[in-house]
Amino acid sequence: MSSKGIVKRSEDFSKWYNELVLKADLAEHSDVRGCMIIKPYGYAIWEKIKDQLDIMFKETGHQNAERKVAAEVEVTGKDFVVNVQGDLKMINDD
Repeated sequence: MSSKGIVKRSEDFSKWYNELVLKADLAEHSDVRGCMIIKPYGYAIWEKIKDQLDIMFKETGHQNAERKVAAEVEVTGKDFVVNVQGDLKMINDD
């Protein structure tokens, strides 16, 4: 265990990564086993990573691909994103 209260990366990379994401409040566990809810800052980081990877893929002549999954979501709160049949839609409950 490190002084920051999470397992050391060299001891268990997967556990370290998950603890880091949770402690940084980038995502939270979902009621669906194996799924996490990515929070706005976490998603912003992912977009930057994705953009950089896209540049790197195109430089080597590769294409990236994405598989969208249909989901039903029940959420309470003001703003949330729901994936319905592969289309992301922003819901604002003002």
